[in-house]
Amino acid sequence: MEVKENIANDNFNKEIITLSTSSSPKISIITVCRNSEKYISETINSVISQGYKNIEYIIIDAKSSDSTVDIIKQNTQHISFWISEEDKGMYDAINKGLKKATGDYILVLNSDDVLTHENVIEDAVTEMTKERLDYYYGNIVKVKDGRSKNVKLFNVTYSQLLLSTHGTFAPHPCFFISKKLNANLGGYNLAYKYASDYDYILRALKTTKVRGKYLDIYITKFRIHDNSITASGKIDEERKKILDKHGYYKKPYFKRSFYYYMLWIYYKMINTL
Repeated sequence: MEVKENIANDNFNKEIITLSTSSSPKISIITVCRNSEKYISETINSVISQGYKNIEYIIIDAKSSDSTVDIIKQNTQHISFWISEEDKGMYDAINKGLKKATGDYILVLNSDDVLTHENVIEDAVTEMTKERLDYYYGNIVKVKDGRSKNVKLFNVTYSQLLLSTHGTFAPHPCFFISKKLNANLGGYNLAYKYASDYDYILRALKTTKVRGKYLDIYITKFRIHDNSITASGKIDEERKKILDKHGYYKKPYFKRSFYYYMLWIYYKMINTL
């Protein structure tokens, strides 16, 4: 097995659980990829062009056979850590990145997505420094066939996210989680190949005494294309298993139906105004 690494700082080998004492939190951004040559340059550029500099960028490649690794190598001076090796799937790769992350907060940025603009991390950090919470999430921009659609969100609880039956209201591509909370969760459950992020965020919101906040900031442009997992429909069956695991089907039918429609009607309303 061939392993390629670029380590800029020996501190990556240390596990740091507590938040730093700095007034400006370190943000770890993790990108996992496999044969992502079509979009990876845009993803990388959106991170390394950020005006906020206390960013740790980690890339975990799954032994790409196209030019992905070459593109990564062209940007190693801006990447804190990268590796190219076989893995057990996307969430296994994310877990590898989480073990290397030393930031106060962690964001997973897909290899076909981009941050919305060069000051978006600074905007998010400005809110984080007001009150250090366990997680934050913001708005998202969906991009399909070259057309963009702003998706505005709102504060959501564990129960509401579960009853919505989707991860839409706290999207994975714009979810910042604290190092401490991630450690408590133990990373992503590898039993799920396509929807483990929904389970991960549900577990984060369910954790006792956890505090989080919705940020009215557009964090990430989320690309939907023919090869994306979202477009493939593979998520649906796993999502049902996750709902069952979290006790969704044990809740009264009337309660499930009422909150499902209430939440989605509200979501539609704020995105059509």
